[in-house]
Amino acid sequence: MPKIYLKYIYCLFLYGFLCLSVQAQEKYVLNIEVAEQESAVLKRYNFPKEHADSLSAQRAVQNLVSALHSDGYLLAYVVSHTSSSQQVSYKIAIGEKFTWMKLSPGNVENSLLRRSGYKQSQFDEKPFRFNQVARMEKSLLSYAERNGYPFASLKLDSLRIEENQIGASLNLDLGPLILFDSLDIKSDFTLKARFLGNYLGIVQGNPYDQRKIDYLGQRLRNLPYLRLSEASTLTFQNSEATVHLKVEKRPVNQIDGIIGFLPNANRSDGLLITGQVDIDLLNPFGSGKQIGLHWQKLSEETQNLNLQYAHPNVLGSPLNFDFALDFLKQDTLFTKRIFDLKIGYNLGGNSFLNAFSSSEGTDLIGTPKITNNELPVVIDFDLTSYGMGFEWNNFDDPFLISKGTGISLEASTGNKKISRNVGLPTEVYDGVDLKTLQYTFRLNFQNYLRLKNNFVLVNKLSGGLKANDQLFRNDAFRLGGLKSIRGFNENFFFATKYALATLEGRLLFDESSYLLLFSDLAYLRGEFKTSPTSDWALGLGAGLSFTTSSGIFNFIYALGSSQNTGSFNFNQSKIHFGYTTRF
Repeated sequence: MPKIYLKYIYCLFLYGFLCLSVQAQEKYVLNIEVAEQESAVLKRYNFPKEHADSLSAQRAVQNLVSALHSDGYLLAYVVSHTSSSQQVSYKIAIGEKFTWMKLSPGNVENSLLRRSGYKQSQFDEKPFRFNQVARMEKSLLSYAERNGYPFASLKLDSLRIEENQIGASLNLDLGPLILFDSLDIKSDFTLKARFLGNYLGIVQGNPYDQRKIDYLGQRLRNLPYLRLSEASTLTFQNSEATVHLKVEKRPVNQIDGIIGFLPNANRSDGLLITGQVDIDLLNPFGSGKQIGLHWQKLSEETQNLNLQYAHPNVLGSPLNFDFALDFLKQDTLFTKRIFDLKIGYNLGGNSFLNAFSSSEGTDLIGTPKITNNELPVVIDFDLTSYGMGFEWNNFDDPFLISKGTGISLEASTGNKKISRNVGLPTEVYDGVDLKTLQYTFRLNFQNYLRLKNNFVLVNKLSGGLKANDQLFRNDAFRLGGLKSIRGFNENFFFATKYALATLEGRLLFDESSYLLLFSDLAYLRGEFKTSPTSDWALGLGAGLSFTTSSGIFNFIYALGSSQNTGSFNFNQSKIHFGYTTRF
Protein backbone atom coordinates (compact mmCIF):
# COMPACT_ATOMS: atom_id res chain seq x y z
CA MET A 1 0.00 0.00 0.00
CA PRO A 2 1.47 3.37 -1.02
CA LYS A 3 2.64 5.66 1.78
CA ILE A 4 0.22 8.41 0.71
CA TYR A 5 -2.74 6.12 1.47
CA LEU A 6 -1.32 5.27 4.87
CA LYS A 7 -1.01 9.00 5.65
CA TYR A 8 -4.57 9.55 4.42
CA ILE A 9 -5.96 6.78 6.64
CA TYR A 10 -3.94 8.07 9.60
CA CYS A 11 -5.36 11.59 9.14
CA LEU A 12 -8.92 10.26 8.95
CA PHE A 13 -8.37 8.26 12.13
CA LEU A 14 -6.90 11.29 13.92
CA TYR A 15 -9.77 13.50 12.77
CA GLY A 16 -12.36 10.98 13.97
CA PHE A 17 -10.63 10.65 17.33
CA LEU A 18 -10.55 14.43 17.80
CA CYS A 19 -14.23 14.70 16.88
CA LEU A 20 -15.14 12.04 19.41
CA SER A 21 -13.05 13.78 22.07
CA VAL A 22 -14.72 17.12 21.41
CA GLN A 23 -18.13 15.47 21.43
CA ALA A 24 -17.33 13.71 24.72
CA GLN A 25 -16.47 17.03 26.28
CA GLU A 26 -19.67 18.81 25.18
CA LYS A 27 -21.97 20.03 27.95
CA TYR A 28 -25.76 19.95 27.96
CA VAL A 29 -27.30 23.25 28.99
CA LEU A 30 -30.52 22.88 30.99
CA ASN A 31 -33.23 25.46 30.32
CA ILE A 32 -36.44 25.51 32.40
CA GLU A 33 -39.49 27.45 31.28
CA VAL A 34 -42.44 28.42 33.49
CA ALA A 35 -45.40 30.75 33.17
CA GLU A 36 -44.57 34.41 33.63
CA GLN A 37 -46.50 34.68 36.89
CA GLU A 38 -44.55 31.69 38.27
CA SER A 39 -41.03 32.94 37.42
CA ALA A 40 -40.60 34.54 40.86
CA VAL A 41 -41.18 31.13 42.48
CA LEU A 42 -38.60 29.43 40.25
CA LYS A 43 -35.93 32.00 41.17
CA ARG A 44 -36.01 30.77 44.76
CA TYR A 45 -34.65 27.36 43.70
CA ASN A 46 -31.09 26.58 42.70
CA PHE A 47 -30.35 23.83 40.20
CA PRO A 48 -27.28 23.08 38.03
CA LYS A 49 -27.44 24.61 34.56
CA GLU A 50 -24.76 22.48 32.88
CA HIS A 51 -24.75 18.69 32.70
CA ALA A 52 -22.55 16.00 31.22
CA ASP A 53 -25.51 14.20 29.61
CA SER A 54 -29.27 14.44 29.19
CA LEU A 55 -29.91 11.88 31.94
CA SER A 56 -28.16 14.11 34.49
CA ALA A 57 -30.34 17.03 33.36
CA GLN A 58 -33.46 14.89 33.76
CA ARG A 59 -32.51 13.99 37.34
CA ALA A 60 -32.01 17.67 38.14
CA VAL A 61 -35.54 18.43 36.93
CA GLN A 62 -36.97 15.56 38.97
CA ASN A 63 -35.23 16.89 42.07
CA LEU A 64 -36.62 20.36 41.40
CA VAL A 65 -40.19 19.04 41.10
CA SER A 66 -39.74 17.04 44.34
CA ALA A 67 -38.53 20.20 46.11
CA LEU A 68 -41.60 22.07 44.86
CA HIS A 69 -43.87 19.33 46.20
CA SER A 70 -42.13 19.43 49.60
CA ASP A 71 -42.72 23.19 49.81
CA GLY A 72 -46.44 22.90 49.18
CA TYR A 73 -46.64 23.19 45.39
CA LEU A 74 -48.38 19.84 45.20
CA LEU A 75 -49.60 20.19 41.60
CA ALA A 76 -46.19 20.96 40.08
CA TYR A 77 -45.37 18.73 37.09
CA VAL A 78 -43.38 18.59 33.87
CA VAL A 79 -45.52 19.71 30.93
CA SER A 80 -43.09 18.90 28.12
CA HIS A 81 -39.44 18.80 27.17
CA THR A 82 -37.31 19.15 24.06
CA SER A 83 -33.62 18.50 23.42
CA SER A 84 -30.97 19.34 20.88
CA SER A 85 -27.30 18.52 20.57
CA GLN A 86 -26.30 20.97 23.31
CA GLN A 87 -29.48 22.02 25.10
CA VAL A 88 -32.30 20.38 27.02
CA SER A 89 -35.47 22.41 27.66
CA TYR A 90 -38.21 21.55 30.15
CA LYS A 91 -41.52 23.33 30.59
CA ILE A 92 -42.88 23.08 34.15
CA ALA A 93 -46.26 24.05 35.57
CA ILE A 94 -45.83 25.02 39.23
CA GLY A 95 -49.41 25.78 40.23
CA GLU A 96 -50.76 27.28 43.43
CA LYS A 97 -49.10 26.81 46.79
CA PHE A 98 -51.19 24.78 49.22
CA THR A 99 -51.67 25.82 52.83
CA TRP A 100 -53.07 24.09 55.87
CA MET A 101 -56.65 24.78 56.73
CA LYS A 102 -56.15 22.82 59.96
CA LEU A 103 -54.40 19.70 61.17
CA SER A 104 -56.26 18.31 64.18
CA PRO A 105 -54.52 16.01 66.71
CA GLY A 106 -57.24 13.40 66.26
CA ASN A 107 -56.78 10.38 68.55
CA VAL A 108 -53.14 11.09 69.41
CA GLU A 109 -52.54 11.74 73.10
CA ASN A 110 -51.12 15.10 74.15
CA SER A 111 -48.01 13.50 75.70
CA LEU A 112 -47.16 11.86 72.37
CA LEU A 113 -47.84 15.08 70.48
CA ARG A 114 -45.40 16.97 72.66
CA ARG A 115 -42.71 14.36 72.04
CA SER A 116 -43.25 14.60 68.29
CA GLY A 117 -42.91 18.40 68.25
CA TYR A 118 -46.51 18.91 67.09
CA LYS A 119 -47.97 22.37 67.69
CA GLN A 120 -51.38 23.09 66.26
CA SER A 121 -50.44 26.71 65.66
CA GLN A 122 -47.87 25.51 63.11
CA PHE A 123 -50.63 24.04 60.95
CA ASP A 124 -53.47 26.56 61.21
CA GLU A 125 -53.47 28.42 57.88
CA LYS A 126 -49.73 27.92 57.51
CA PRO A 127 -47.89 26.81 54.33
CA PHE A 128 -48.12 23.10 53.68
CA ARG A 129 -44.69 21.46 53.98
CA PHE A 130 -44.49 17.76 53.37
CA ASN A 131 -41.16 17.40 55.26
CA GLN A 132 -42.80 18.86 58.36
CA VAL A 133 -45.46 16.17 58.32
CA ALA A 134 -42.87 13.46 57.57
CA ARG A 135 -40.72 14.49 60.54
CA MET A 136 -43.71 14.41 62.88
CA GLU A 137 -44.72 10.98 61.58
CA LYS A 138 -41.19 9.63 62.02
CA SER A 139 -41.00 10.98 65.57
CA LEU A 140 -44.34 9.47 66.60
CA LEU A 141 -43.62 6.06 65.09
CA SER A 142 -40.07 5.99 66.51
CA TYR A 143 -41.43 6.65 70.00
CA ALA A 144 -44.04 3.92 69.53
CA GLU A 145 -41.53 1.29 68.37
CA ARG A 146 -39.25 2.11 71.31
CA ASN A 147 -42.09 1.49 73.75
CA GLY A 148 -43.61 -1.81 72.70
CA TYR A 149 -45.48 -0.95 69.48
CA PRO A 150 -43.32 -1.85 66.46
CA PHE A 151 -46.37 -2.16 64.17
CA ALA A 152 -47.76 1.32 64.83
CA SER A 153 -48.96 3.34 61.83
CA LEU A 154 -50.03 6.94 61.33
CA LYS A 155 -52.30 8.31 58.65
CA LEU A 156 -54.19 11.49 57.84
CA ASP A 157 -57.92 11.05 58.42
CA SER A 158 -60.92 13.18 57.44
CA LEU A 159 -58.89 14.64 54.59
CA ARG A 160 -60.55 17.57 52.77
CA ILE A 161 -59.30 19.98 50.11
CA GLU A 162 -60.95 23.31 49.44
CA GLU A 163 -59.34 25.30 46.64
CA ASN A 164 -55.66 25.38 47.72
CA GLN A 165 -56.23 24.55 51.40
CA ILE A 166 -55.87 21.16 53.10
CA GLY A 167 -57.56 20.01 56.28
CA ALA A 168 -57.04 16.69 58.08
CA SER A 169 -56.76 15.00 61.46
CA LEU A 170 -54.17 12.53 62.77
CA ASN A 171 -55.11 8.89 63.21
CA LEU A 172 -52.57 6.78 65.14
CA ASP A 173 -53.01 3.01 65.19
CA LEU A 174 -50.56 1.59 67.78
CA GLY A 175 -51.26 -2.03 66.96
CA PRO A 176 -50.69 -4.83 69.51
CA LEU A 177 -48.38 -4.42 72.49
CA ILE A 178 -45.25 -6.53 71.85
CA LEU A 179 -43.07 -7.85 74.68
CA PHE A 180 -39.60 -9.36 74.44
CA ASP A 181 -39.38 -13.12 74.84
CA SER A 182 -36.18 -14.79 76.07
CA LEU A 183 -33.18 -14.90 73.73
CA ASP A 184 -32.84 -17.97 71.54
CA ILE A 185 -29.07 -18.68 71.64
CA LYS A 186 -27.26 -21.44 69.80
CA SER A 187 -23.56 -21.61 70.69
CA ASP A 188 -20.66 -24.06 70.92
CA PHE A 189 -19.54 -22.81 74.36
CA THR A 190 -21.02 -21.83 77.72
CA LEU A 191 -22.90 -18.54 77.45
CA LYS A 192 -25.67 -17.72 79.88
CA ALA A 193 -28.80 -16.33 78.22
CA ARG A 194 -29.61 -14.23 81.29
CA PHE A 195 -26.27 -12.45 81.12
CA LEU A 196 -26.47 -11.83 77.37
CA GLY A 197 -30.07 -10.62 77.64
CA ASN A 198 -29.14 -8.12 80.36
CA TYR A 199 -26.10 -7.01 78.38
CA LEU A 200 -28.15 -6.42 75.21
CA GLY A 201 -31.09 -4.95 77.14
CA ILE A 202 -33.38 -7.67 75.77
CA VAL A 203 -35.07 -8.94 78.92
CA GLN A 204 -38.05 -11.29 78.86
CA GLY A 205 -41.28 -9.47 79.66
CA ASN A 206 -39.99 -5.98 78.86
CA PRO A 207 -41.72 -3.93 76.13
CA TYR A 208 -40.20 -4.21 72.68
CA ASP A 209 -37.59 -1.51 71.97
CA GLN A 210 -36.32 -1.08 68.41
CA ARG A 211 -33.15 0.61 69.67
CA LYS A 212 -32.06 -2.65 71.29
CA ILE A 213 -32.36 -4.38 67.93
CA ASP A 214 -30.56 -1.57 66.07
CA TYR A 215 -27.60 -1.66 68.49
CA LEU A 216 -27.48 -5.46 68.76
CA GLY A 217 -24.71 -5.92 66.18
CA GLN A 218 -22.52 -3.19 67.69
CA ARG A 219 -23.00 -4.49 71.21
CA LEU A 220 -22.09 -8.05 70.21
CA ARG A 221 -18.97 -6.81 68.41
CA ASN A 222 -17.84 -5.32 71.73
CA LEU A 223 -17.65 -8.82 73.21
CA PRO A 224 -14.23 -10.08 72.09
CA TYR A 225 -14.85 -13.70 73.03
CA LEU A 226 -17.65 -14.42 70.55
CA ARG A 227 -18.77 -13.71 67.01
CA LEU A 228 -21.98 -14.23 65.11
CA SER A 229 -21.72 -17.25 62.85
CA GLU A 230 -24.99 -16.28 61.12
CA ALA A 231 -26.94 -13.06 60.86
CA SER A 232 -29.31 -12.54 63.77
CA THR A 233 -33.04 -12.89 63.09
CA LEU A 234 -36.16 -11.51 64.76
CA THR A 235 -39.54 -13.25 64.86
CA PHE A 236 -42.94 -12.20 66.23
CA GLN A 237 -45.45 -14.67 67.63
CA ASN A 238 -48.33 -14.32 70.12
CA SER A 239 -47.47 -10.68 70.87
CA GLU A 240 -43.89 -11.64 71.72
CA ALA A 241 -40.63 -10.83 69.93
CA THR A 242 -37.84 -13.42 69.92
CA VAL A 243 -34.26 -12.67 68.91
CA HIS A 244 -32.40 -15.65 67.46
CA LEU A 245 -28.59 -15.67 67.76
CA LYS A 246 -26.12 -18.24 66.53
CA VAL A 247 -22.67 -17.50 67.97
CA GLU A 248 -19.30 -19.20 68.10
CA LYS A 249 -16.38 -18.87 70.46
CA ARG A 250 -13.31 -16.83 69.60
CA PRO A 251 -9.97 -17.96 71.08
CA VAL A 252 -9.11 -14.73 72.92
CA ASN A 253 -8.17 -15.98 76.39
CA GLN A 254 -4.44 -15.47 76.49
CA ILE A 255 -1.24 -16.29 78.27
CA ASP A 256 1.35 -13.87 76.98
CA GLY A 257 5.05 -13.91 77.81
CA ILE A 258 7.60 -11.43 76.51
CA ILE A 259 11.35 -11.38 77.03
CA GLY A 260 13.40 -8.26 76.33
CA PHE A 261 17.17 -7.98 75.93
CA LEU A 262 18.50 -4.52 76.77
CA PRO A 263 21.98 -3.10 77.25
CA ASN A 264 22.76 -3.04 80.98
CA ALA A 265 23.59 0.56 81.87
CA ASN A 266 25.06 -0.54 85.23
CA ARG A 267 27.69 -2.76 83.67
CA SER A 268 30.25 -2.26 80.95
CA ASP A 269 29.26 -5.51 79.28
CA GLY A 270 26.39 -7.97 79.40
CA LEU A 271 22.64 -7.70 78.85
CA LEU A 272 19.76 -6.88 81.10
CA ILE A 273 16.92 -9.38 80.70
CA THR A 274 13.46 -8.02 81.37
CA GLY A 275 10.21 -9.93 81.46
CA GLN A 276 6.48 -9.54 81.24
CA VAL A 277 3.59 -11.94 81.81
CA ASP A 278 -0.01 -11.18 80.84
CA ILE A 279 -2.90 -13.51 81.65
CA ASP A 280 -6.38 -12.51 80.49
CA LEU A 281 -9.42 -14.74 80.95
CA LEU A 282 -12.58 -13.55 79.22
CA ASN A 283 -15.99 -15.03 79.97
CA PRO A 284 -14.54 -17.78 82.21
CA PHE A 285 -17.93 -18.66 83.75
CA GLY A 286 -20.19 -17.97 80.78
CA SER A 287 -21.44 -14.70 82.31
CA GLY A 288 -19.13 -12.15 80.65
CA LYS A 289 -16.75 -11.64 83.56
CA GLN A 290 -13.10 -10.81 82.90
CA ILE A 291 -10.02 -11.60 85.00
CA GLY A 292 -6.55 -10.24 84.35
CA LEU A 293 -3.10 -10.65 85.86
CA HIS A 294 -0.14 -8.65 84.54
CA TRP A 295 3.42 -8.71 85.82
CA GLN A 296 6.49 -6.83 84.61
CA LYS A 297 10.13 -6.85 85.57
CA LEU A 298 11.33 -3.57 84.18
CA SER A 299 14.89 -3.58 85.52
CA GLU A 300 17.02 -5.28 88.12
CA GLU A 301 15.20 -3.57 91.00
CA THR A 302 11.86 -2.59 89.46
CA GLN A 303 8.74 -4.75 89.24
CA ASN A 304 5.06 -4.11 88.67
CA LEU A 305 1.99 -6.26 89.42
CA ASN A 306 -1.53 -5.50 88.19
CA LEU A 307 -4.75 -7.40 88.98
CA GLN A 308 -8.07 -6.73 87.23
CA TYR A 309 -11.62 -7.97 87.57
CA ALA A 310 -14.66 -6.87 85.54
CA HIS A 311 -18.25 -7.82 86.37
CA PRO A 312 -20.89 -6.79 83.79
CA ASN A 313 -24.57 -6.11 84.50
CA VAL A 314 -24.40 -6.24 88.29
CA LEU A 315 -27.58 -7.93 89.67
CA GLY A 316 -29.13 -7.77 86.21
CA SER A 317 -28.81 -3.98 85.99
CA PRO A 318 -27.18 -2.00 83.14
CA LEU A 319 -24.29 -1.14 85.47
CA ASN A 320 -20.82 -2.65 85.06
CA PHE A 321 -18.35 -3.02 87.92
CA ASP A 322 -14.57 -2.91 87.48
CA PHE A 323 -11.86 -3.44 90.07
CA ALA A 324 -8.10 -2.98 89.64
CA LEU A 325 -5.12 -3.23 91.97
CA ASP A 326 -1.71 -2.02 90.88
CA PHE A 327 1.51 -2.40 92.85
CA LEU A 328 4.85 -0.91 91.78
CA LYS A 329 8.31 -1.25 93.30
CA GLN A 330 10.53 1.40 91.74
CA ASP A 331 14.19 0.49 92.16
CA THR A 332 15.27 1.14 95.75
CA LEU A 333 13.32 4.41 95.92
CA PHE A 334 9.66 3.74 96.70
CA THR A 335 6.66 1.44 96.44
CA LYS A 336 3.32 2.58 95.04
CA ARG A 337 -0.12 0.99 95.27
CA ILE A 338 -3.28 2.04 93.45
CA PHE A 339 -6.75 0.64 94.17
CA ASP A 340 -9.45 1.54 91.60
CA LEU A 341 -13.21 0.96 91.62
CA LYS A 342 -15.29 1.91 88.58
CA ILE A 343 -19.01 1.80 87.83
CA GLY A 344 -19.93 2.03 84.13
CA TYR A 345 -23.27 2.69 82.45
CA ASN A 346 -24.05 2.03 78.80
CA LEU A 347 -25.59 5.11 77.15
CA GLY A 348 -26.59 3.14 74.07
CA GLY A 349 -24.57 1.47 71.34
CA ASN A 350 -20.87 1.83 72.06
CA SER A 351 -21.06 4.83 74.43
CA PHE A 352 -20.25 4.46 78.12
CA LEU A 353 -20.33 6.83 81.08
CA ASN A 354 -18.12 5.90 84.03
CA ALA A 355 -17.84 7.01 87.65
CA PHE A 356 -14.79 5.89 89.57
CA SER A 357 -12.87 6.16 92.80
CA SER A 358 -9.11 5.76 93.17
CA SER A 359 -7.04 5.31 96.30
CA GLU A 360 -3.33 5.84 95.78
CA GLY A 361 -0.50 5.55 98.29
CA THR A 362 3.29 5.58 98.09
CA ASP A 363 6.00 4.85 100.65
CA LEU A 364 9.73 5.48 100.53
CA ILE A 365 11.89 2.36 100.76
CA GLY A 366 15.02 4.07 102.01
CA THR A 367 16.04 7.53 103.11
CA PRO A 368 16.82 9.74 100.10
CA LYS A 369 19.55 12.36 100.10
CA ILE A 370 18.58 15.81 101.35
CA THR A 371 19.99 19.05 99.92
CA ASN A 372 19.54 22.43 101.61
CA ASN A 373 16.75 21.05 103.80
CA GLU A 374 14.46 20.67 100.76
CA LEU A 375 12.03 17.84 100.13
CA PRO A 376 13.46 14.97 98.05
CA VAL A 377 12.25 14.14 94.56
CA VAL A 378 10.01 11.37 95.97
CA ILE A 379 7.93 11.51 99.15
CA ASP A 380 5.34 9.56 101.14
CA PHE A 381 1.76 10.54 100.35
CA ASP A 382 -1.82 9.28 100.09
CA LEU A 383 -4.34 10.44 97.47
CA THR A 384 -8.04 9.62 97.34
CA SER A 385 -9.78 10.89 94.22
CA TYR A 386 -13.17 10.68 92.49
CA GLY A 387 -13.93 11.23 88.85
CA MET A 388 -16.00 10.72 85.72
CA GLY A 389 -15.12 9.26 82.35
CA PHE A 390 -16.63 8.82 78.90
CA GLU A 391 -15.83 6.21 76.25
CA TRP A 392 -17.03 5.77 72.68
CA ASN A 393 -15.87 3.78 69.68
CA ASN A 394 -17.11 2.30 66.43
CA PHE A 395 -14.33 -0.22 65.90
CA ASP A 396 -15.06 -3.04 63.49
CA ASP A 397 -13.63 -5.54 65.98
CA PRO A 398 -12.70 -5.18 69.67
CA PHE A 399 -9.63 -7.38 69.30
CA LEU A 400 -8.24 -7.08 65.77
CA ILE A 401 -9.08 -3.51 64.82
CA SER A 402 -8.68 -2.52 61.17
CA LYS A 403 -11.26 0.26 60.85
CA GLY A 404 -12.97 2.74 63.14
CA THR A 405 -12.47 5.52 65.67
CA GLY A 406 -12.37 5.52 69.46
CA ILE A 407 -12.14 8.22 72.11
CA SER A 408 -12.00 8.23 75.90
CA LEU A 409 -11.99 11.14 78.35
CA GLU A 410 -11.37 11.06 82.07
CA ALA A 411 -11.26 13.73 84.79
CA SER A 412 -10.85 13.39 88.54
CA THR A 413 -10.09 15.42 91.63
CA GLY A 414 -9.03 14.35 95.12
CA ASN A 415 -7.41 15.19 98.41
CA LYS A 416 -3.69 14.60 98.66
CA LYS A 417 -2.03 14.17 102.04
CA ILE A 418 1.74 14.24 102.39
CA SER A 419 2.95 12.02 105.25
CA ARG A 420 5.95 12.96 107.35
CA ASN A 421 8.74 10.40 107.01
CA VAL A 422 10.52 9.74 110.29
CA GLY A 423 13.77 9.20 108.39
CA LEU A 424 13.76 12.79 107.07
CA PRO A 425 14.57 15.93 109.05
CA THR A 426 11.47 17.75 110.22
CA GLU A 427 12.82 20.97 108.69
CA VAL A 428 12.16 19.75 105.14
CA TYR A 429 8.42 19.96 105.81
CA ASP A 430 8.52 23.57 107.01
CA GLY A 431 6.33 25.77 104.84
CA VAL A 432 4.98 22.78 102.90
CA ASP A 433 1.22 22.45 102.56
CA LEU A 434 0.65 18.84 103.61
CA LYS A 435 -2.99 18.75 102.44
CA THR A 436 -3.78 19.88 98.90
CA LEU A 437 -6.29 19.32 96.11
CA GLN A 438 -5.03 17.47 93.04
CA TYR A 439 -6.61 17.28 89.57
CA THR A 440 -5.99 14.65 86.90
CA PHE A 441 -7.12 14.64 83.25
CA ARG A 442 -6.59 12.04 80.53
CA LEU A 443 -7.43 11.87 76.82
CA ASN A 444 -7.04 9.01 74.37
CA PHE A 445 -7.96 9.11 70.67
CA GLN A 446 -7.47 6.34 68.11
CA ASN A 447 -8.28 6.11 64.42
CA TYR A 448 -7.80 3.09 62.16
CA LEU A 449 -8.13 3.93 58.47
CA ARG A 450 -8.21 1.07 55.99
CA LEU A 451 -6.82 2.61 52.81
CA LYS A 452 -6.70 -0.62 50.81
CA ASN A 453 -7.68 -4.21 51.40
CA ASN A 454 -4.21 -4.95 52.77
CA PHE A 455 -3.10 -1.62 54.31
CA VAL A 456 -4.21 0.08 57.53
CA LEU A 457 -3.05 3.51 58.71
CA VAL A 458 -3.18 3.88 62.50
CA ASN A 459 -3.27 7.30 64.17
CA LYS A 460 -3.22 7.67 67.94
CA LEU A 461 -3.18 10.73 70.19
CA SER A 462 -3.07 10.60 73.96
CA GLY A 463 -2.42 13.12 76.69
CA GLY A 464 -2.44 13.55 80.42
CA LEU A 465 -2.28 16.36 82.97
CA LYS A 466 -1.78 16.41 86.73
CA ALA A 467 -2.29 19.75 88.47
CA ASN A 468 -1.04 20.49 92.00
CA ASP A 469 1.59 22.75 93.56
CA GLN A 470 3.01 19.72 95.39
CA LEU A 471 3.97 17.24 92.64
CA PHE A 472 6.84 14.74 92.93
CA ARG A 473 8.32 12.01 90.74
CA ASN A 474 6.19 9.31 92.34
CA ASP A 475 3.09 11.34 91.33
CA ALA A 476 4.02 11.26 87.67
CA PHE A 477 2.63 9.48 84.64
CA ARG A 478 5.02 6.75 83.51
CA LEU A 479 5.78 6.48 79.79
CA GLY A 480 8.19 4.60 77.57
CA GLY A 481 8.32 1.07 76.27
CA LEU A 482 6.30 -1.25 74.11
CA LYS A 483 2.87 0.25 74.88
CA SER A 484 3.72 3.96 74.74
CA ILE A 485 7.03 5.40 73.42
CA ARG A 486 8.82 2.52 71.72
CA GLY A 487 12.58 2.65 71.56
CA PHE A 488 12.97 3.39 75.28
CA ASN A 489 13.00 1.30 78.43
CA GLU A 490 9.68 0.52 80.05
CA ASN A 491 8.40 3.49 82.11
CA PHE A 492 11.59 5.42 81.40
CA PHE A 493 9.98 8.88 81.47
CA PHE A 494 8.34 10.69 84.40
CA ALA A 495 5.87 13.45 83.43
CA THR A 496 3.06 15.45 84.97
CA LYS A 497 2.00 16.67 81.51
CA TYR A 498 2.42 14.82 78.26
CA ALA A 499 1.16 14.58 74.69
CA LEU A 500 1.92 11.48 72.63
CA ALA A 501 1.23 11.05 68.89
CA THR A 502 1.64 7.73 67.10
CA LEU A 503 1.62 7.11 63.37
CA GLU A 504 1.74 3.49 62.24
CA GLY A 505 1.35 1.76 58.91
CA ARG A 506 0.36 -1.90 58.73
CA LEU A 507 0.73 -4.10 55.66
CA LEU A 508 -1.66 -7.00 56.18
CA PHE A 509 -1.01 -10.59 55.17
CA ASP A 510 -4.39 -11.56 56.60
CA GLU A 511 -6.75 -10.08 59.19
CA SER A 512 -4.38 -10.82 62.09
CA SER A 513 -0.87 -10.87 60.56
CA TYR A 514 1.02 -7.81 59.36
CA LEU A 515 4.26 -5.93 58.92
CA LEU A 516 4.42 -2.50 60.55
CA LEU A 517 6.41 0.73 60.50
CA PHE A 518 5.85 3.22 63.28
CA SER A 519 6.84 6.52 64.83
CA ASP A 520 6.05 7.74 68.37
CA LEU A 521 6.50 11.45 69.10
CA ALA A 522 5.99 12.78 72.63
CA TYR A 523 6.29 16.03 74.53
CA LEU A 524 6.87 15.44 78.24
CA ARG A 525 6.95 17.96 81.04
CA GLY A 526 7.48 17.32 84.72
CA GLU A 527 6.35 20.23 86.88
CA PHE A 528 7.88 18.80 90.01
CA LYS A 529 8.29 20.90 93.13
CA THR A 530 12.01 20.16 93.44
CA SER A 531 13.36 19.78 89.89
CA PRO A 532 11.11 20.62 86.88
CA THR A 533 11.91 18.78 83.64
CA SER A 534 11.02 19.08 79.96
CA ASP A 535 11.77 16.76 77.05
CA TRP A 536 10.88 15.78 73.49
CA ALA A 537 11.12 12.06 72.64
CA LEU A 538 10.93 10.23 69.31
CA GLY A 539 10.72 6.50 68.72
CA LEU A 540 11.08 4.87 65.28
CA GLY A 541 10.98 1.25 64.31
CA ALA A 542 9.46 -1.72 62.55
CA GLY A 543 7.91 -4.98 63.51
CA LEU A 544 6.11 -8.15 62.57
CA SER A 545 3.05 -9.85 63.97
CA PHE A 546 1.74 -13.13 62.60
CA THR A 547 -0.79 -15.70 63.69
CA THR A 548 -0.16 -19.41 64.11
CA SER A 549 -2.63 -22.18 64.90
CA SER A 550 -2.22 -21.64 68.66
CA GLY A 551 -1.25 -18.00 69.12
CA ILE A 552 0.38 -14.82 67.86
CA PHE A 553 4.10 -14.09 67.53
CA ASN A 554 5.27 -10.46 67.88
CA PHE A 555 8.64 -8.93 67.05
CA ILE A 556 9.47 -5.22 67.44
CA TYR A 557 12.74 -3.40 66.73
CA ALA A 558 12.88 0.25 67.85
CA LEU A 559 15.27 3.18 68.21
CA GLY A 560 14.72 6.08 70.58
CA SER A 561 15.99 9.64 70.72
CA SER A 562 15.24 12.54 73.07
CA GLN A 563 16.68 15.91 73.99
CA ASN A 564 17.97 14.56 77.29
CA THR A 565 19.31 11.19 76.11
CA GLY A 566 20.79 12.28 72.78
CA SER A 567 20.35 11.20 69.18
CA PHE A 568 19.66 7.70 67.89
CA ASN A 569 22.18 5.10 69.03
CA PHE A 570 22.05 1.63 67.51
CA ASN A 571 23.89 0.30 70.54
CA GLN A 572 20.87 1.33 72.64
CA SER A 573 18.23 -0.09 70.28
CA LYS A 574 15.40 -2.10 71.80
CA ILE A 575 14.23 -5.53 70.66
CA HIS A 576 10.98 -6.95 71.98
CA PHE A 577 9.56 -10.28 70.99
CA GLY A 578 6.96 -12.52 72.50
CA TYR A 579 4.46 -15.25 71.83
CA THR A 580 0.83 -14.91 72.83
CA THR A 581 -1.07 -18.16 73.33
CA ARG A 582 -4.84 -17.92 72.88
CA PHE A 583 -7.41 -20.52 73.78
